[in-house]
Amino acid sequence: MPFRLPTHVTLEPGCLALLPDRVSSFSAQRVLLVCDAGLRQTPWPARLEASLQATGVSVMMFDGIEPNPRHTTVDALVDRARGEEAEVVIGLGGGSVLDAAKAVAMLLRNPGSCLDYEGKNRFSEPAAPFLAIPTTCGTGSEVTWVSVITHATEKRKLSIKGDGMFPTHAFIDADVLTTLPASLVASTGLDALTHALEAYTGTAANPVSDALAEKAVALLLAYLPRAVEAIGTDAEAREAVMRASTLAGIAFGNADVGGVHCLSETIGGLWDVPHGLCNAMLLVPVLRYHRPHIADRLAALERQVASSASGDTATAAGAFLARLERLVATVNLPAFATLGLSRTDFTRIAEGAVANNSNGSNPQPMTRADYLSILELL
Repeated sequence: MPFRLPTHVTLEPGCLALLPDRVSSFSAQRVLLVCDAGLRQTPWPARLEASLQATGVSVMMFDGIEPNPRHTTVDALVDRARGEEAEVVIGLGGGSVLDAAKAVAMLLRNPGSCLDYEGKNRFSEPAAPFLAIPTTCGTGSEVTWVSVITHATEKRKLSIKGDGMFPTHAFIDADVLTTLPASLVASTGLDALTHALEAYTGTAANPVSDALAEKAVALLLAYLPRAVEAIGTDAEAREAVMRASTLAGIAFGNADVGGVHCLSETIGGLWDVPHGLCNAMLLVPVLRYHRPHIADRLAALERQVASSASGDTATAAGAFLARLERLVATVNLPAFATLGLSRTDFTRIAEGAVANNSNGSNPQPMTRADYLSILELL
């Protein structure tokens, strides 16, 4: 798989100050700024709006993106943005906001509904300029070509992919994490770890994605507990987990994800469970199921993060999985059972996982029975 990263990436604390100049480079007069209701309560949307308005740009603010954004929300926002002749789209938020804003940017240049473009490269015109600003340490959407949207009536997630959907520019500013609650630092950080590990262990892995994934894993194992403990004051940990999130996003954007995402996207579509939280809950169980097929990869990671790792592949792989379990315990992640799902729903979840576009990237073929085996152990 060829490596691609057409997005211009600026990754340093304080880089949001550069945003108005980047918007000016498009000679745009009308900008759509997309966020969500929770983020709207923080200082960041108002600061961005003021900095843009100071340059003479008209800003249309929309803060109605829900977790697991619905296609109806995206289509309604597109209608409004078209009517107001928005020229540039800015997404400020986590994965839900960035995915929704990415779809809006594409639809500003292409007719119809987001449902018309499910699949890969279904649109003819590249997206309008889209500037992505992640506010969590987990999404990766700021550097990928995919937008994941929930079909509001069918209760499933659909992927819109296209070479013309990469964000034009990503501003990765770790300072925005200072207002992120510890619980979201934990779940989104483990979401980033899921991105890195599925990219590394899946069939689409390649030398470049491996290098990025390895670095992301090392950073998250070292710094995520510190970030959860003191996100507002530990600048080193804050910057490390933010960098890891973007590296993991580039990794899976140039490889793929696997069984964790197949399950979590199905569950999120059906019951609106936050994507990062679901990934975090499922990461270790799915990797344990794959262990016979990925032991060498897990052992390689253990040897990279622990100089005392055993030379025996099976032992080192087991040590790495145990390391992941300790990390999950350290950040106080809730158990899968707290989602309240009924065991009678497991067959439906397993069937949805098999139908997911990423199912084929698992390190072993995964059937409905395989997914049921994982779910029944949770």
